[in-house]
Amino acid sequence: MKKHPPKTPQKIVRAFERHMREALGLAPKTCQNHSREVSQFLDAVPVRNTSDLVALTPPDLTGYLTDRSAQCQPSSLQQIAGSVRHFLRFANLQGWIADPLSLAVPKIACRVAKGLPVYLSEQQLKLLLASWDTNTAQGQRDLAIGLCLARLGLRAGEVAALRLEDIDWRHGILRLSQSKNGHRAQLPLLAEVGQGIAHYLRKGRPACPCRQVFVFHQPVRPMHAQAISQVIRRALQACGIKVARSGAHLLRHTLASHLVQNGATLKEVADLLRHRHINSTAVYAHLDVRQLRSVAHPWPKEAAL
Repeated sequence: MKKHPPKTPQKIVRAFERHMREALGLAPKTCQNHSREVSQFLDAVPVRNTSDLVALTPPDLTGYLTDRSAQCQPSSLQQIAGSVRHFLRFANLQGWIADPLSLAVPKIACRVAKGLPVYLSEQQLKLLLASWDTNTAQGQRDLAIGLCLARLGLRAGEVAALRLEDIDWRHGILRLSQSKNGHRAQLPLLAEVGQGIAHYLRKGRPACPCRQVFVFHQPVRPMHAQAISQVIRRALQACGIKVARSGAHLLRHTLASHLVQNGATLKEVADLLRHRHINSTAVYAHLDVRQLRSVAHPWPKEAAL
């Protein structure tokens, strides 16, 4: 068998990123995060080429994570450990290391601090969607953004990545080419959402070579996820609506919460939100009062003397 020369750290990381993208189907942002952490790991150990990987030992792994723990919160350290674990599995598959070193990466204890989802009431949502001045180009754009978030449950990054060719006007379909889970998806283009986007494209969007639907107007350039969230934050502030966690994801939580309150099952909500695991949707279970009542046991009566 032909023996290939050892790879440099840069080539190792590129091969790992290609594996995550092509074999595992991870989203570009996820691949970037893992690659960044693996680059730091290889630099700190240190690894100069693939030959050095053979010398890695479990104490090297625990020592590295111990050093990183001095600057990181437990949740961040948990993500770092996950990146290293993913990489070592890949290195084992490639034959760069003989032992399953990924099993030696310690589990990081991290208290789950997820609270109940924050969401708007139906009245607050109506107030928010009515707050944009559709006589202005920016107001038309911001309303269209708000409808994509509130009616379709899109993420900020998905709205920012939406391109003109992703909208199939003839068949009433909106295609998502960039999603958090790395999979393409199709959603029905609801009439209200389609009308909002069409109005912006016809009346408000400046002529430009950008293929992204939503753009900054001065100067004209594609919007990014942070800007999409900022649109919602500004509108909430203008409406006097105070919430613990504002931003684009608030409207995604609002859609899911309202659906559950109106009788939708968790499976139906999971499908709409494109959750890969039903556990991600379970946080909305407390809103299904009807189902909660059915599983609640009656308070035992005091036994007769």
